[in-house]
Amino acid sequence: MENIEKQSVEFLQHLVKIPSLSGYEQAVAQAVETKLKDLKFDDVWVDDLGSVIGIRKGTQPGAHIVFDAHMDVVQMGLRDAWQHEPFGGELSDGKVWGRGSTDTKGSLAGMIMALGSLDRDDIHGTVSLVASVGEEVFEGVGLKNALTQLKPDGVVVGEPTQCRLGTGQKGRAKFWLRTTGKPAHSSTPEQGENAVYKAANLIGRIKQLPPRSSETMGNGVVELIDMISEPYPSTSMVPYACLLHYDRRLVENEKPEEILAAYKKNLQDIKGWEVDFELIEFQAYTGSKVSQPDFHPAWYLSAETEWVRLAQQALVESGLDPTPFVAPYCTNGSTSAGEMGIPSLIFGPSTIHLAHVVDEFIEVEEYLRGMRGFANLAKKLGNFRQIG
Repeated sequence: MENIEKQSVEFLQHLVKIPSLSGYEQAVAQAVETKLKDLKFDDVWVDDLGSVIGIRKGTQPGAHIVFDAHMDVVQMGLRDAWQHEPFGGELSDGKVWGRGSTDTKGSLAGMIMALGSLDRDDIHGTVSLVASVGEEVFEGVGLKNALTQLKPDGVVVGEPTQCRLGTGQKGRAKFWLRTTGKPAHSSTPEQGENAVYKAANLIGRIKQLPPRSSETMGNGVVELIDMISEPYPSTSMVPYACLLHYDRRLVENEKPEEILAAYKKNLQDIKGWEVDFELIEFQAYTGSKVSQPDFHPAWYLSAETEWVRLAQQALVESGLDPTPFVAPYCTNGSTSAGEMGIPSLIFGPSTIHLAHVVDEFIEVEEYLRGMRGFANLAKKLGNFRQIG
């Protein structure tokens, strides 16, 4: 293994060894900040939410391209289910093992090492690295804060795509419905109104409503994920309220106000209920807090655009498949492309099927393929000319 490859694998191992649940990314942020400074990025800082930002300027004129990967990881789950140490960063069988190795410290470490090793003469414009916070609980919260500061021409979001080119993604939203009834003793239920029965009626009606679909993304999804009555637990009491939570997977052009209006119209004959999107809150390790409705739009970019064409050229030069695809899962791209309208791509090593699993790992060969892709994307996308 050549020196730069050896250093890159060791850096990935170092990041995997540091636990970094959402809101507790400080130790990983410090490791990233140190590495960016060691690699002589022109400017490195930590923003108010705790994301680490590094900037490298090229010698050639060109666009400003941001490369983003999140630092946070999900819980390990049951420790006894793991054969490898969850935060061991073990290198064996040609793989780096541990929570976050695929999602997304493989992308993060690969981006940092790829951008840091570029010759400045190969950089057209500016490349920036954002190691973002909070993605696992609040897609886009860290990236949005950084993009507001950086104002780039384009964004590459690091997620496990098997080094394929993601040019769009489904969105995600979480909404709730709450039914209200009238309490009574359960021995005389006729004196009350059972809110759970009303909720069951709503569930059946929502099941009959077809989700939105599109040619590029297929069918949307609407799935009930939990239900709880009030009071809970109850003793001999007819429930006076019932709360439902739904996960909705979005296709392009779905708007939050239109979704709510459609439910109110289609279910208007049922009385005594309300609907809205869940309010999601994130407290960063810096102490800063952010909240907004849990709605993350879908987005899609045509292969006919200059942005996608340049990205495809970069992958061809990296020996990678340039065929674009639409990701069925949600990423920080919902913010960069879906909310802010910035041309974006999803690209990274490994597969989404290894994300969040027991004994998560990333293959070293795949990790290094991703690094080549990141490097060539940085070189090629600097030639992008933003219009409008």
